Order: sequence, then C-alpha cells, then structure tokens
Amino acid sequence: MSGINVVIFILLCSLAWAGFRFARWAYGDYLAPIGIFVGVNLASLALNQLSLLPLVPLSTQAWLLVVVSLFSFVVGAFMATPSLIVAGKRLGQGRFFDEKDLAASEGLSPFFYFTALLGIAGWVFFVTLVVPPGWLSNPWLLQGDYVIPYHLGYFLVAGELALPAFVLLALAKRKVVLPAVCLLVGNVLALAACGIKSYLILSAATSLLVWSTVRRGRVRLRHLLVVAAMLVGFMALYDRFIDIFAPRQFAGSKFPAALSFLERPYLYAAGSWSAMSVVMADPPPQAHWGQVTLLPLWKLLGPGGLGLMERVPKYLPFVDIGPSSFNTYSLIGEVYWDFGWLGSILICFFLGFVSTRLYLAARKRRDWVLYLLSALFSYGLFISFFMYYYRDNLIFLLLYAVVAGKLAKQVSRALRRFAYSMGWRRATAEADALGGSRR
Repeated sequence: MSGINVVIFILLCSLAWAGFRFARWAYGDYLAPIGIFVGVNLASLALNQLSLLPLVPLSTQAWLLVVVSLFSFVVGAFMATPSLIVAGKRLGQGRFFDEKDLAASEGLSPFFYFTALLGIAGWVFFVTLVVPPGWLSNPWLLQGDYVIPYHLGYFLVAGELALPAFVLLALAKRKVVLPAVCLLVGNVLALAACGIKSYLILSAATSLLVWSTVRRGRVRLRHLLVVAAMLVGFMALYDRFIDIFAPRQFAGSKFPAALSFLERPYLYAAGSWSAMSVVMADPPPQAHWGQVTLLPLWKLLGPGGLGLMERVPKYLPFVDIGPSSFNTYSLIGEVYWDFGWLGSILICFFLGFVSTRLYLAARKRRDWVLYLLSALFSYGLFISFFMYYYRDNLIFLLLYAVVAGKLAKQVSRALRRFAYSMGWRRATAEADALGGSRR
C-alpha cells in the first residue's frame, strides 16, 4: 500500500462520511437513499484502496465512470426533492414525524404472522425434501446449488420480510408478544441456515432501513459500525461452518494469520471494483443481451416461465482480480457490462429518483407497506457496492409486499367488521332479553 493509496483512502472515507452527513442535513436521516448510495459505495472504494489483498487497481476510466454515475444518482435524488433545490427547504428541519405517528398499521399483524410461517414452512420443505440427508452434521450441504421444484423456494425468500415486519409491528404496537418473538427467532434461524448468506443480510439490512425511516434521526455512526461488525461476524461464521470449500487465505494477503477470517469479507467488500475495472478493460462475452438488468424478464420468458427462449445464466462470468476470481462487478459495473456508459448514467439517475420518491412517500403517508417497499428498494442501493440487486428475488419481495400487504389489510378489515357485527348482535340480544324481563 503506497502513500497515494493512503491519501485516497482518507479522502474517500471523508467523502463517504460527507455523503451520510448531507443525507442527515437534507432529509434528517443518515440512511436516506442519497446517503446509502454515495456513502456505502465510497466506503467500499476506500477499502479497495487499502490493498489488504493484492487487488487489481482501478483504471482511470473506471474512476471516471464511478464519479459520473454517483453524480447522476445525486441529480436524480435532487430531482425527486424539488423543495430542497428550489426553496432550500430541508426535510430534516423541525418535527416531520416519529414512530408515535405510525398510522395505517391495519393488517400488519396478519402480514407478519403469515410471512413468518411461510418462511419457516419454506425452510422445512427445503431441508426435508431438497437437501440430502445428513445436513445437520454436514451443514455445508445446505449450500448446494439445488433446484427447488414448483418455485417453492420463494417461500424462503418471503421469510426475509418477517424481521422488518416485526420491527414495524413493535414500533406500531409499542410491545411484543411471546408468539411473535418465537416465530421471529425461528425465521431468523431458518434464514441463517438456508445456505444463502444474502437472505439474512437482506432481512437485517432492511430492518435497519425500516427502523431508520420510522425513527428519523435516531441512527448514529456507532449503529452503522455495529451493524457492519455483525455482518462481518456472520459472514465469518458462515464461511467457517457452511461455505467450507472456499479458500481461507490468499497469496499476498496483508492480514495476519490470526485475522485471516477477515480476508473473504474484505474481498466481498472491496473486490467488485477491481472486477469492474477488469470488465471495462476486457468485457467477457454475454450469454444474452441485458443479461444482468433484464434477467427477470428473461426468466419469465424462459424455462419455468413461458418457455419461449433458452435459459439465461443467473451468474456472471468470473474475472481475475488478483487474489482470486470474482463474478460481481458492483451495480455500476454490471449495468456498464449490459449497456455501457449511457446505461450506468441513466439507470443511476433512475434509481436516485425512484428511491427518493418512494422514501418520501413512506415518510409522508406513514403506511407500513410503503415503509417495506422503500426499505426493500433502498437495499438495492445498500448492496450496490457489490452487485446489481434489482433482480428476481428483490422484485418478488416488492410484489409480495404489495399483494400480501393489501390482502392482509382486507382480512383485517373483514375481521373487524365481523367482530363489530357480533358485538352489535350480542348487545341487541342482551337489550331484548332485558326488555322482556321488565315486561
């Protein structure tokens, strides 16, 4: 690590912190979309500059693409907040709302219970009928690339919303009950032991985003650092017990032997930028046009869907980034691989605009479905340093939150009308009985 790398590291860390601080100043929340996208990506780039592993350095055109794409996102976010630009009105000024104003919580309880049960049922199906016997003594079996029939794997995916729904339920009701806690613990354990580490990470990160949006201004730097440490710890445990065939130590590593368990988390946190630089210099061939960003459409048209085309690979080609091969290129890099410079610029602008509008709509209307939608969409920004995540799983969760949320509200209204009707009939019967006794 040269002196220039240290200077760039300090500069990027300062800019990342400035991004979070600007989000706090303008929106009253460190984890507003602009803070997440700018802060997290710059923090990841800063880690890349530490060169704790012998990563391929970023090219000049890679740096330029990052700068232009981040600027495009910021412009999109500003366009979604005209009062900030035109009148200089900060949404962080004064009292906007807090958890005491959480309204429209109707249907949240049935949504949580149904989603948690669905997630646990999906995990039971996975470990009893899909995973080979013996996974308890050999947990690495959970990570096999299994085909779950009839798309029942989405039951497990739906369980990712149990934890953020529980956070909303606790804030809305200001209390928790034992059955809900038991279901939550079962669901979290299921997500942790399903062989896909991103499931629990999405659930935990989305919960933090929900909590940050509802309890505006309560998130501090120490909370972000604690969450980051917990995620690193989970990844280390996952590699120790499940992903056991992955390399533990890389040649040229600057980590001491006692901290070698941090090498893979560091590679995940910083390696995608080097992969982006390699892809920009020598793009690997695509299996299909728009392989990354249009994958949900190709899955719909391919086998398991309408069957009108061949299956498009879900995983991207591996490229050599120094210590190992890598097949995620960050959100900016993967969109570039699909559509070039213009694609990265336009999609970053679109994400900045949509994520900010959705975030502001959730704050204004205080509807729990909108909170979930905003947090899910913002998770794609949170993980953008690693990959483009607006694919089938995230789209499914967005649709599930809308459809299941609407059904849960209708069920809640029907139960309330039924309870009111039964109470009215009982009161009428008691009044008639009382009148008869007087006669």
